[in-house]
Amino acid sequence: MAVTAVWLSGCAENGVMTPLGPVAAGERSHLISFFLWMLPISLPLLVGTPWIALRYRRRGGKGKYDPNWSHSVAAETAIWGGATLTFLIVGWLTWGHVMGEDPYKPTGKDPIHVQVIGSEWKWMFIYPDKMATVNKLVLPQHTPVVFDITATGAMQSFWIPRLAGQIYAMPGMGTKMNLTTGDTSEIFGFNSQFNGAAFPLDKFEVDVVTKEQYDAFLQEPKHPWAQLEAAFKKTATWSGPELFEPPMKDYWMKVMMNPSIATDGGAAILPDNSPAQKAIDKAINQDLHLSQLNGGAQ
Repeated sequence: MAVTAVWLSGCAENGVMTPLGPVAAGERSHLISFFLWMLPISLPLLVGTPWIALRYRRRGGKGKYDPNWSHSVAAETAIWGGATLTFLIVGWLTWGHVMGEDPYKPTGKDPIHVQVIGSEWKWMFIYPDKMATVNKLVLPQHTPVVFDITATGAMQSFWIPRLAGQIYAMPGMGTKMNLTTGDTSEIFGFNSQFNGAAFPLDKFEVDVVTKEQYDAFLQEPKHPWAQLEAAFKKTATWSGPELFEPPMKDYWMKVMMNPSIATDGGAAILPDNSPAQKAIDKAINQDLHLSQLNGGAQ
């Protein structure tokens, strides 16, 4: 258990156990409560199995050999009663947590709105009437946020572990996620749905900043929208975060209804020897190598 705890500590830097917002904090408490309430079932198995194997082993065991034993009220009560009670409690907790953490439920007044489009293997974020970004999401601290989410190719899963749980993004469909940001921080978001060749590169920067920094971010110089629209269709992965002018009105809605607007059909399956696949393989190897040099996978 100690070795496992040390090993899992590598996930803490950008994981669900170090939340930066109330939604993620609630999800961490859910995980802990579920873990504790499952102990009455899992702990007897983990402890009892090796104990029984040692006590009743064929040679050297001290357990009494009793082939005629068939029933014990105490054992039946402990096994079935404990399991039933645990399942009832965990079911009740699950229902309460799911209803309380509904991603469609607003988390506060006057939220900011961000439209999200996922594609192999990159993310577009649209701040309506203000700007668009690729692989970079900037949010003001302690502020409610509403995400409208869709995808253009293979199914994605939009996930910012330290702010909220994952929610699926699918072509031709729109989903929502509500959350409230916490203190200023520099973290990452991911696609947690395995979907092809460049999946390890499918992540984006998330900067939680002050209100003044957020307003300044919206005023930063931007590339023309036409440049983003053309490149987003042709490139499988994005080399780095970039800022662009906002698209035309209702662009996100049009993409949700017709994903081909923002893609040339996706790039989830590429020939192994194709130049595009070789470039992706090189980028993946470099990214994994840098992650290992920086102290492990994130």
